[in-house]
Amino acid sequence: MAFTFLSPLVIESPSQRALARHWDELTAGRRFPAIEELQPDSDMHDPKQLVIWGVEGDGRQQKFRAFYQGGNIGEAFNSAWAGKTMDQVVPPPLRELTLEAAHECAASGCLVYTIFSTVGSDGRRVDCWRLLLPFGRDDKVEQLLVSLQLSSTERRRDILGSFQNQGDILLQGKIKSGFAAAKSEPTASSDGLSASEYRRANRHEIWKAGRISFAKPMITCIVRDISSTGASLEA
Repeated sequence: MAFTFLSPLVIESPSQRALARHWDELTAGRRFPAIEELQPDSDMHDPKQLVIWGVEGDGRQQKFRAFYQGGNIGEAFNSAWAGKTMDQVVPPPLRELTLEAAHECAASGCLVYTIFSTVGSDGRRVDCWRLLLPFGRDDKVEQLLVSLQLSSTERRRDILGSFQNQGDILLQGKIKSGFAAAKSEPTASSDGLSASEYRRANRHEIWKAGRISFAKPMITCIVRDISSTGASLEA
C-alpha cells in the first residue's frame, strides 16, 4: 500500500497528537531528532502503550529489534518482546502491514500513522491507532518509537484476536516534519473574501477517516471539514 502524505490533524488520539507535535518541535529543522532528546510530558503518552524498536541494517536485510515494551502491549500480545525482532513477535495476520509501516518510517524519516478497524466481541467497531516516530542521528533512523492505542476499553487480548480474524485499514500515510510551525491561512477570492464567507453554514475542521460508497465499490477518504450543508472530502 502506498504511503501518501497526511496532515497531522488526522491523528485521532489527543495524546498521540501531542506526542507527534513534541517530536516535530524537537526536529528543529532536521528530518528527525535523536532519541536522547525525547522528554515528553506525562499527558503526551502512556509508557504502557509504547514500544521502542532499534533499527538494524538496511534494505531487505533491515530488522527491527525491541528494547522496550510497555505493559499494555505485553498484556495484549501475551508475550515479552525485549531482544526479539518485529518479524518474530507480530502475529502472521498483522506481520506484513506492521513491517511495511516500519520500513517506510525508517526509509522516509517521517511519522507513519495507521488506523486499523475490527469488530469486537460485542459487535461494535474497534479502531487501533498506530503512530510510528523515527529517531536517529546524521540523517539515519536508528530507533522507532511506536504508540498503540485502542478506541475501546474491551479486554486487550480479546481485541487482538478480533484483529487477527478481521482487520481493515481505514487510513495509512506519513507526515513530514515541520508542521508544528506551519500556519494555515484561509484562501481568499479575487474580491478579498475567503471561501468560507460564501457558505451558508460555517465549516468545522475534523480531519477524520471515512469511506465513500457507490453501491458496492468503496474507497477510503479523509473528511477535512463538515457543516450542516456540506463537507470537504479528500480521497
